[in-house]
Amino acid sequence: MRKGGFAALEAAGMVITALSAQAVIHGLLDQDSELLRGLLDRVPGGLTGRLIFLGLVALVAMTAGGWAHVRREPDAERAGDSGGIRGRETA
Repeated sequence: MRKGGFAALEAAGMVITALSAQAVIHGLLDQDSELLRGLLDRVPGGLTGRLIFLGLVALVAMTAGGWAHVRREPDAERAGDSGGIRGRETA
């Protein structure tokens, strides 16, 4: 996958995570409302099943976005790298 594909997957993961997390919070605070305007009516388990499903969607989207973020910039320095020159002996 090219850098543009990783960037798109990262952005989609962030958007889906934000929207599903908002829907979960809204569902917890206002239990009489329809989650996502009735798109999740077929999910079994009532309100609890819908909230669990949205939580899993948020978790998968967050994982996919994080994976794409890590894969997009493989040459960046990681935390803990000394930043020194490798492979040279000191005199």
